[in-house]
Amino acid sequence: MDMISQAAEVIAKADAVLVGAGAGLSAAAGLDYADEVVFAERFPGMLQYGARNQYQLMGYPFPDEALKWGYLAVGLDLVYHAGQTQVYRDLRDVIGDKDYFVMTSNVDRYFHKNDFAEDRIYTPQGDYEKLQCFNRCHDATWDAKPAIAAMLPHINRETQLVGDRSTLPICPRCGGPVIMNVRGGDWFVDHPYESQAEALTKWLSAVEGKNLAVLEIGAGFNTPGVIRVPMQTVGSKFANADFIRINRDFADGPEGTISVPMDADAALSAIISATTSISAIAV
Repeated sequence: MDMISQAAEVIAKADAVLVGAGAGLSAAAGLDYADEVVFAERFPGMLQYGARNQYQLMGYPFPDEALKWGYLAVGLDLVYHAGQTQVYRDLRDVIGDKDYFVMTSNVDRYFHKNDFAEDRIYTPQGDYEKLQCFNRCHDATWDAKPAIAAMLPHINRETQLVGDRSTLPICPRCGGPVIMNVRGGDWFVDHPYESQAEALTKWLSAVEGKNLAVLEIGAGFNTPGVIRVPMQTVGSKFANADFIRINRDFADGPEGTISVPMDADAALSAIISATTSISAIAV
């Protein structure tokens, strides 16, 4: 039996599905931080500074807040206005009406946009829709969208600078710089995600002993400790768990892993087709 058929069969017989999603899933939905062509179209003003893709600018110490937000605001606005995408709809269809929980390193809220229940999503790396104080003078977070909307009309596409510096966001308490509430240093405020971490722990306790499909998608080695290692651990430690790893370049895993060396969109589409075949045979 091929790996796609094995994956479809495991999910079909599962009582519950744990989804572990990395950047490869959002890349399949069009949010590819390594795409140099898209980068040049969206951020033409950044080319003069030597940047060629968004990965290069993750954690970059921008020398000027006007440049930092001139770049970030454009990217965030695109994410905010993203709608439902086929690859996420396919994943939702693969899960069907089974009990599920999602743990993802992605901070783009694409799961929320694609009909996954908010109380079943854990995003340990943060959320693009929240801001926080960069100096962490306090642990509050707040809605990022109004600040992004205020800056957008003032961004110069040739320089990538926010021309009206009065629109640059500042901390309401200390007046210092702010940043998205996304993990990147010891300044990260993680308390907004603690309740969902606890919810995932309770869910795992509840499904222990049941047939569990651990479905890891697009989690590579940029931050393997966030998704790749935890998913592999659950797949190994839970007696009735089967571990499926979908990854175009790094699909290998421990003995027993159902390795699918494909992009997320192609793999999920193939699993849907295989599931349909399994259902037809069963009838």
